[in-house]
Amino acid sequence: VAPDLIVYMSVLLQTLPTVLCEQSLPTSEVQLSNQSFNAKLAVTSPGGSVYPLHIDNPQGVSAGDTRKLTCILYLNPDYEPDDGGEIRLYLDGGKKKEGKTMKEKTDKEDLDILDLTPVGGRLLAFWSDEIPHEVLATAPMADGKDEKFDRYALTIWIPTENYLSLHNYSSKFSHLRDLAFP
Repeated sequence: VAPDLIVYMSVLLQTLPTVLCEQSLPTSEVQLSNQSFNAKLAVTSPGGSVYPLHIDNPQGVSAGDTRKLTCILYLNPDYEPDDGGEIRLYLDGGKKKEGKTMKEKTDKEDLDILDLTPVGGRLLAFWSDEIPHEVLATAPMADGKDEKFDRYALTIWIPTENYLSLHNYSSKFSHLRDLAFP
């Protein structure tokens, strides 16, 4: 398994930043770098283990952190819908929620929630410095020692070479931090 993970990381890091930067996408201003990265293999145990609500890069350049894009590859080929361990993203679809406009929204209850299962082979990407997220309870009813319910996620953080793109208040997602963490 380890050699496959190294190959995956190498291919992802050498191709994704270049592909995203060359397209006419909003990501082209971000200037993702393929020169360095951070990675983590997370194992969330059954019995209700969670990762609390957070943003991967909450401080940015002031803390020497240039991570801009979070990429998560789920490594759970036998995942079943009741196994838990979903990632919950807090987003704002720009729609009125309970009669509130985007400017009237005041806390995370006003945000849209997107829960994604950690099914094997799923690749998820989101802005490291802007998208609040958490991991819900992993197999809450299972024995904490039952390894068949372990949740595996390989996370790679891709940095930016454009430091002005970090915590940019003109981004359409910048207000999510304030709403998730009042």
